[in-house]
Amino acid sequence: MRQDILRGIRFADFTWAGAGPFSTKIFSDFGAEVIKIESVTRPDSVRTGGPFAGGRPGMDRSGYFASRNTGKQSLTLNLKSEEGRAIARDLIARADVVSNNFGPGAMERLGFSYDDVRAIRPDIVYLGMPMYGDDGPRAELLGVGMTISAVTGLMWLTGYGEGRSIGPGTHYPDHAANPYHAAFAVMAALRHRRRTGEGMKIDLAQVESTINMIGPSYVEYSGTGIEPAITGNRSRWHAPHNIFRCRGEDAWVAITVMADAQWPALCAALGLGALAAEPGLAGAAGRVAAVGRIEAAIARAVAERDGEELAAALQQAGVPAAPVQSARELIDRDPQLRARGYWQRIDHPEMGETGFTSPPYRFDGERVTLARPPLLGEHTDAVLRDTLGYPEERIAALREAGVLQ
Repeated sequence: MRQDILRGIRFADFTWAGAGPFSTKIFSDFGAEVIKIESVTRPDSVRTGGPFAGGRPGMDRSGYFASRNTGKQSLTLNLKSEEGRAIARDLIARADVVSNNFGPGAMERLGFSYDDVRAIRPDIVYLGMPMYGDDGPRAELLGVGMTISAVTGLMWLTGYGEGRSIGPGTHYPDHAANPYHAAFAVMAALRHRRRTGEGMKIDLAQVESTINMIGPSYVEYSGTGIEPAITGNRSRWHAPHNIFRCRGEDAWVAITVMADAQWPALCAALGLGALAAEPGLAGAAGRVAAVGRIEAAIARAVAERDGEELAAALQQAGVPAAPVQSARELIDRDPQLRARGYWQRIDHPEMGETGFTSPPYRFDGERVTLARPPLLGEHTDAVLRDTLGYPEERIAALREAGVLQ
């Protein structure tokens, strides 16, 4: 499988928590050598957060950490010590990319600003991912995915009607918008370096990359002065467009009509002949205006139907529909994900055999085979010995002095 695409690229990776490690995981999954700089005394925050394998907490048992750090190496350093920072500088001298997602000033206080790093490695690609970027009136403000979702308006738009915002959790700021913007920027910078020999500083403000997700709403507001409405699962242009309760415990089916020809097909499949006969509902605008009445009729018609069977029947009739699946159903039963080999199982020394999600793309038709995430400090000796060339006696002395923790 395609483990070799990014072979030869080395990261000195200071990222932690969500968006930063997900960004560098994109590279480690395809063969880049991502050396994650950690600390026993101040571990990556998601190592201490669940869900934990078997419900038993442990630094090497977090599913959250595992899913965002596949294929990486873990080097533990006490960066409060001069010896620890000296080791980090040795690694930077041999790295292609230095990455962090700290707030402004954190890397500078460690002695690893862009200018500091460039003095060590002039052609370095330097990725920073602060919430608001390195400068501007709000640059010193700190936040995580939920904060970013709130300040950008993404949380406002993700909810049901009447102002009941729910938000997308951390998934869209932390696992879609920001990591992939960062990865694209790093790839562009590496390509620029290959062509010119020049390094580059990337200042990725996570608020800015998140706003890109809701760009149409900002454009609409700037043109009309009217705040976009919260529509929930409905659409402003198509109807019906929602999920409906079916037979069973918390069972739902998603149904939408995207083209006028699908409307009579839906009515026929659900026995809604009276609605199909109304001329005013033949076009999308009429259905949107009558969406409440249409949804009520559909809800009555599907309440005692099996969701999977109903979705299959509607698909056969040319109506877009699908059962709403739980996480367990997606893992155990979804035929599309199973056919594409999306789920992978990795044997982990602490967690046992554990399921992982694959990158959502292939190269030359091939799915990458994931490597397991690292145990805390697992590769410290190997990195010092094999990458930095330290003799065993020096490594032992550094450990005795508390530098490798």
